[in-house]
Amino acid sequence: MKRDLSLDILRGIMLLIMASDHFGEPIFQHLYEYAGYVSAAEGFVFLSGMLVALVYSRYQSKGGFVLEQKVWQRAGVIYFYHLAVLLAVFIFTVLTVISGADWKSFATEMQVEPWRALLSGMLLSYQPPMLDILPMYVLLMLGAPLALRLMLHFKAVGIALVLLGSIALWGFSHQGGWHLLLQQLPRSIMVRTGAFDYIAWQLIFVLGMVAGFLRFSHQGETTQLNKPVFFAALGLIVLLFCLRHGYLKPTSFLGGQWLVEYPHIARDNLGWLRLLNFLAFVYVIAGLIKLHHRYGIFKPFHYLGRWLAFLGQHSLQVFAFHLVVLYCYIPFRWGNWALTDQQKWVWLIIFLAGLTLPAWLHARYQARQRQVLARTPVAVLPAALQLAH
Repeated sequence: MKRDLSLDILRGIMLLIMASDHFGEPIFQHLYEYAGYVSAAEGFVFLSGMLVALVYSRYQSKGGFVLEQKVWQRAGVIYFYHLAVLLAVFIFTVLTVISGADWKSFATEMQVEPWRALLSGMLLSYQPPMLDILPMYVLLMLGAPLALRLMLHFKAVGIALVLLGSIALWGFSHQGGWHLLLQQLPRSIMVRTGAFDYIAWQLIFVLGMVAGFLRFSHQGETTQLNKPVFFAALGLIVLLFCLRHGYLKPTSFLGGQWLVEYPHIARDNLGWLRLLNFLAFVYVIAGLIKLHHRYGIFKPFHYLGRWLAFLGQHSLQVFAFHLVVLYCYIPFRWGNWALTDQQKWVWLIIFLAGLTLPAWLHARYQARQRQVLARTPVAVLPAALQLAH
């Protein structure tokens, strides 16, 4: 199946938004959840699930446990990057304490108990600020083969089972299931979870997997755009955007404040209104991509799209790199060395442009690996022929 660059472009966009959010002031207050009760994190997790289904479903035909091996190998790669970032944060935090600096690391618990925090971070139970997405991906990837197998073997019934199980887990999270599980961990392990209730957020990942599996089953063909549904989703997005920014008062819509009460829009365990807002975006963006394929509505942004796709194709490396940079940026964010807002705008542009570096380095590494693989059969051919004779 031909690679769909639109998915890479969307991942690149999500990376830029998340990196800008994490950069902080002066852009955070203008950008965070600007589109409504939804953030780039939902889109990033959904696209990751979608690509898992698109990439790894083809290994079913290999037989045995090849599919599981491939997915778990990827989980191991993600875990490796998590360890690399965790170690960098550990070094920064320890040096901050030793130097008596006037700034503080985001990893406040690590400042007090550095070794316990490091070991707990290796067990994925301690997640300093911004280091919560990679551990979630590791756990989601470990469970992904089961969902893929069900869908591949049982088709529609498998999809229904996967969705029902995922929705049940999402409901369990709203009954405090995530915190109940965390309480079962030994007290010797440091527990600090980030902004995501993993039992709830797996629903976004699973929805992405289902979408990716359906596309894989139809050989990359997308479903036809339903105009009434498209405009209904667009209307919902506009409505929630207006509610989010105060252009409409909640009390003037359906007669009450209940619509935007926090449990409905909660980010940690994916409140139902946030989930609905996100799904509306999924349908509208899918419709816009369909229109682009037909009419080329985004052609004026061709070169920008190529850069975004490049970032998206190396999203793991870009994401890990931006976390390390932002921890090292802490001394220039607050304290005696803090930059002015005008200087921060300049450095924000440099920072976002600099995300190209890890993507470029990883692309070079991949190219070298391909060259080695291309030369290997030629190098071993004489020896192989001798053994054959």
